[in-house]
Amino acid sequence: MLIAHRGIFSEVVKENTIPAFLGAINNPDYAGFELDIYTSSDKVFVVNHDPLVNGKFIWKQPYKELKKHGLIKLEDVLKLKTNKIILIEIKDINIDTIQLTKLLNKYKTKNIYVMSFFNSVIKKINNNLFKIGILNYILNSTTTYNYDFMGILYDVASPHLINSLKKLNITVFLYAINKKDKLSYPDIYYIVDAN
Repeated sequence: MLIAHRGIFSEVVKENTIPAFLGAINNPDYAGFELDIYTSSDKVFVVNHDPLVNGKFIWKQPYKELKKHGLIKLEDVLKLKTNKIILIEIKDINIDTIQLTKLLNKYKTKNIYVMSFFNSVIKKINNNLFKIGILNYILNSTTTYNYDFMGILYDVASPHLINSLKKLNITVFLYAINKKDKLSYPDIYYIVDAN
């Protein structure tokens, strides 16, 4: 099943926008969409892939300024009418996990998956209303894995690794780059594609 990386975007529709996410929601080929979040200086969770907007770090700018550059609030995404997967990647190591959890719990009927490269951030989230996981856990692993899923970049994945995780009942989201990559893993359940 495909997950639209930053939504379905084009020259006309920008990534990480409501229209891009609606494209994934309305496309029957996609089981959901992925997005990245940071926190603005006034503590608003915003959607963006890169940490800089207009040459400044997101966390040093108020939402009012970020909105001028097209950034949207995570809450506006969560309000979208869908049962499809919303795969949220936390890019902000200093994110307020308590406030984020409160926000996500407001939308407990949604199919929400939350992950980060930062194990320290995910460890702070103690919740059973949405699924949590680590991205590329094999690069910062310990002997146990107590999360619901794992995101793995295509460059470090192998069929042996994927099969081992499946045997442990760990759901895998494989970040693929193109259609050729997708064909290399026909048994994988979720592939986060790059459009």
